Amino acid sequence: MVGILVTGASSGAHMNPAVSVAMAVWGRLPISAVPAFVLAQFLGAGAASALVLFLFRDSLGEVGAQVITSAPGLATSEVQLSCDQGVATFILLLVVCSVEDQGHSPPALLVGLTVFVITLSLGANAGASMNPAVDFMPRAIAALWKMSLSPFTSSGHFWLVPFLLPYLGGVIGIITYQLCIVGMRMEAVVTKKVQFTGQNKW
Repeated sequence: MVGILVTGASSGAHMNPAVSVAMAVWGRLPISAVPAFVLAQFLGAGAASALVLFLFRDSLGEVGAQVITSAPGLATSEVQLSCDQGVATFILLLVVCSVEDQGHSPPALLVGLTVFVITLSLGANAGASMNPAVDFMPRAIAALWKMSLSPFTSSGHFWLVPFLLPYLGGVIGIITYQLCIVGMRMEAVVTKKVQFTGQNKW
């Protein structure tokens, strides 16, 4: 929510690579801008991760720097974990699309609350990352902090799930919104025009 409030006017508040890629698929962001957005998002997530570790370095406990990474929780199978990450990002993109397309306000509060609700309801499964940068970069920073690959290897290949699945969930969310919401709205407008024309004709 803070990110949207601060950067909304300058960059559209793109803080999630999955959202940026999905918006490019939707035609709301030039494809040529995607690499710069994604690079900035990963660098920003890395800087934020380093700051969090620095601020809480005296209370990291036995887990150490790895405490800032996500990990499987209630969900354990790869199918469950993949569906969890895909569904979380799918829901997020449905809301982002509706806020962008329908002009719901205030956007910062609505998207912020959506992220909060998704995290509250799905976070126990696998952390509800929804953001490849916010999952990958804490692992990278934690690995550098510990000088160990354990943030990537301690949960098998789980790190690939939040790194890849949000893109798929986001694109499916965009396509679903375009086909089901925008498509139905356009169909309703055409139907009203046909009915109005028919009334005039008679």
